[in-house]
Amino acid sequence: MPANVKVNSSKPYSVRIRRGIIARLGVEMLRLVQDDYTEILIVTDEKVSGLYLQDVIMNFQECPKPEGKRIRVCELLINAHEGTKNFQTVAKLLDDMASLGLSGNCFVVALGGGVVCETAGFAAGCYMGGVKLVLVPTTLAAMIETSAWSSAFINLSSGKNLAGMSCSPSLVLCDTECLKTLSQEEYQSGIAEALKTSLMSGEELFKIFERGDVQHNIEKIIEGCIEYRAGLTPDVKRKCLGYALGNAIESLSGYKIQHGLALSQGLALTAKVSAKMKWCSQSTADRIINALVKNNLPVNCRKFTAGEITQALFNGRKISGSSFDLVVPAEIGRCEIMSITALELEGVILSGMTA
Repeated sequence: MPANVKVNSSKPYSVRIRRGIIARLGVEMLRLVQDDYTEILIVTDEKVSGLYLQDVIMNFQECPKPEGKRIRVCELLINAHEGTKNFQTVAKLLDDMASLGLSGNCFVVALGGGVVCETAGFAAGCYMGGVKLVLVPTTLAAMIETSAWSSAFINLSSGKNLAGMSCSPSLVLCDTECLKTLSQEEYQSGIAEALKTSLMSGEELFKIFERGDVQHNIEKIIEGCIEYRAGLTPDVKRKCLGYALGNAIESLSGYKIQHGLALSQGLALTAKVSAKMKWCSQSTADRIINALVKNNLPVNCRKFTAGEITQALFNGRKISGSSFDLVVPAEIGRCEIMSITALELEGVILSGMTA
């Protein structure tokens, strides 16, 4: 069912979830435009460009415009890979925007997955002190991850998502028809993001994953995840379940493991550690592991040692001072933060890997 979610950030905006809404992008955006002349920059990648770009441009050209309103539509393609979500890509994007002669009144439309949405969002926040941003996420992970966060993050050589800035979008459009074009790996990566959110939000959402009934409830899942994430405080957002361990695994792989699949391994490891350390019941840990397996998500982290994961956490600055805050599932719908000393951390991670 179509849904609208209101995100009450410093600049409130709407997330619209509908099948086929990309075909209405021009109409939806013109509602935001106040000036007689508007520049619109579509930032996308090569794969998404081949699927949607020409139709989107045609939609802008053909949609009815109030008398006297003119729009100029430009497009830029970036290399959308987690390893290129960095300052070099942002700098190139900013230079290209300047070369196009875009003014400070332009709209940046991010059309693509998480890397496109975050990189374009970061650039929009920088260009001429900040320009308007519209997100059109085309992957399940991006719909869930980027829609309710009023900020964008890029990677540094030291670790993942260490540079960020506030950049609330003016509008987010989630077209669930786009999910049909995803590879199995991309789709599963999004399922992992959604399952993680369900573990934090509570039984109602989580039971969909326990039943393995995701496909028939995908719009409900997206809506529920965005509503939950939109209500989180900035401090809680930085301490989401499975986030640190998943990022460490992803970084260690050289970003060859999809973010969501690394996250799944991080969730499973966190559940095993939590049961071993008596931070949650064995039945809670088993429910988490079984839900991951039910949805064909990986639960074993065999490529890396506990020592390598610990070092990646240090490199990623996830350890503050002499301790590390690990978010653990006390029960479905309730997480707690456990402070682990840096000296104990490797042993704690190892306890989950050998459980």
